[in-house]
Amino acid sequence: MCGIYGIISFDGTQIEEGLLRRMGELLKHRGPDASGVKRFGKGDFNCFLGANRLKIIDLSDSANMPIENEDGSVAAVFNGEIYNYKLLKEQLKKEGHSFKTGTDSEVIPHVFEQRGEQCFRQFDGMFAIALWDGKNGRLLLGRDRTGKKPLYYYYSGNRFAFASEIKALLSLPFVSKRINEKKIPQYLTYGYINGPETFYEGIYELPPASFLSIEAGEVRQVQKYWEPEFSKEQEKNFGTFAEAKKGVRDAVVEAVSKRLTSDVPLGVLLSGGIDSAVITGIAVGLLGRKIDTFTVGFEDTSGFDERKPAAFLAKFFKTRHTELPAKLKDISLLEQIVEHYDMPCGDPSALPTFIVCKMAKKNVTVALNGDGGDESFAGYDRYKAALWADKIPGPLFTAGKALSSIFPYSDAYRGLRRRMEKFFDGGKQNKDILARHHKWISVFNENDLYKIYKKTIDKEQLRSEALYTGRLRELPLLHKLLFLDFMTYLPQNLNVKMDRMSMANSLETRSPFLDTKVLEVAAFLPPALKIRNGVSKYILREAFKDMLPERTVLAKKHGFGIPLSLWFKAELGKYFQSTMFAGKPVCSQYIDLTVARKLYLEHIAGKADSSKELWTLLQLELWLKQSKF
Repeated sequence: MCGIYGIISFDGTQIEEGLLRRMGELLKHRGPDASGVKRFGKGDFNCFLGANRLKIIDLSDSANMPIENEDGSVAAVFNGEIYNYKLLKEQLKKEGHSFKTGTDSEVIPHVFEQRGEQCFRQFDGMFAIALWDGKNGRLLLGRDRTGKKPLYYYYSGNRFAFASEIKALLSLPFVSKRINEKKIPQYLTYGYINGPETFYEGIYELPPASFLSIEAGEVRQVQKYWEPEFSKEQEKNFGTFAEAKKGVRDAVVEAVSKRLTSDVPLGVLLSGGIDSAVITGIAVGLLGRKIDTFTVGFEDTSGFDERKPAAFLAKFFKTRHTELPAKLKDISLLEQIVEHYDMPCGDPSALPTFIVCKMAKKNVTVALNGDGGDESFAGYDRYKAALWADKIPGPLFTAGKALSSIFPYSDAYRGLRRRMEKFFDGGKQNKDILARHHKWISVFNENDLYKIYKKTIDKEQLRSEALYTGRLRELPLLHKLLFLDFMTYLPQNLNVKMDRMSMANSLETRSPFLDTKVLEVAAFLPPALKIRNGVSKYILREAFKDMLPERTVLAKKHGFGIPLSLWFKAELGKYFQSTMFAGKPVCSQYIDLTVARKLYLEHIAGKADSSKELWTLLQLELWLKQSKF
């Protein structure tokens, strides 16, 4: 795992080495073990590639980057892991290539020699790659299929720069630092934004499963090399149920097996749910020894505390288990989290993710996690809710909305009133099921957004599904939702959170459920095997029920949440008040503070649960304050 960066000048202009050193220093947390920068070029095309390395495979200095082919005509810097590198090496040796190291990164320039731009299709793993093609005088950037590893770039006409994190780009004097205001309403809607635009004008992210080429002073059009294909049928000729279970099991076991290769200590982030339980069980079985597992929980309220189910699983699998409570005092980490994000962090679970990664780093350098299980096998409650809502008669929506008002708001994990209000909001009269789903996942719905946001709103930015209308048309409902989450929520929220919070602590995290084969097997299966009789992740539970304790197999989905509602009525609320209402906050140019204050007062009085809205506003203010636009 590493941080990569680089600068290109197209007109022969010299690039100060100090600029590269500064970029490297800002990415040191991503790769504290070694650093390297080298100049490559052809004619007026000056290209500097740099990398900070976190040593995982082949710990020798010979594996440091940039790494080149035999004659130096191709070079690469790389962030991530190539899990099929041994197989690729064997194939390349037969084609006449030789290798000097045991690292996975060395296959990259050699695969490019053989496959050209199609090289990215050959890599099975998580990666962000910058590759210098000396023969043609060009630079290629490529990113993995699910967007596990980040890659951002800036182009000014005569200079191009790229980096693993935006902060490195912002350190360059030729990169303008202007806020992309039209993205703020999208952030307030989802708690994250969709790429390729970022919060900064002129800075873009390379989309997942894509590559681009920079040559002759021009940035070529981004090209997509992969996309998941979801079954278009409710039932598909996938064979017998036993064959489907075996297909799922084989794919997941293989995915975990590939991710156990490491020359440094390795463990598992164990939440207590079925996804991380499956990974732990497979890892223990394959390694034949004890492994380290890590869990974070909350002492404030038992509904958010996963330590007991995780400890039960740790005992069941005989792991060396470490747990840590996340207390209210940990709100002191909020500003640090925003600093690592380079943008407002709309997902409150970034806080416990940071804490568990920091804890794990004390014992291991690599940690497997359960990310992607919900998106692959339909684990979220909102998927079941969408299927139910599509069948419920219209009058029941009206009655349900009225019924929800008799319940009090609760600080509990499964607060009934907020869940009922979300479900019945919009009603059956809204026949657009994707519009209803949009309301469910929104932090601020459209009406509230227009009340609180003071500037012009680009409505086209507010509906993610509008980007994929054509590809959604023929899919069954569940697969519409899975596809949308795969293209938006997963890469723009979950993967960003795990990457930033793990890399902030120089910890590499690996996600077996985001393995390409697992994703393709899951997408091929019909919806009825993912949710059956109200049971989510049905096929996954059935495929591994012999490996897991019964209570884990039968357990309901428990998200990685924090007691946000409760905290805003205590110390976090005081922090919110002092940040948002003392003096003149930076966000006041965008946010109507009268509306924000009303949200806060209603929340602490128990008249509404506005905790997610308050968190989203707080993070916006912290980011604006740090950015100093």
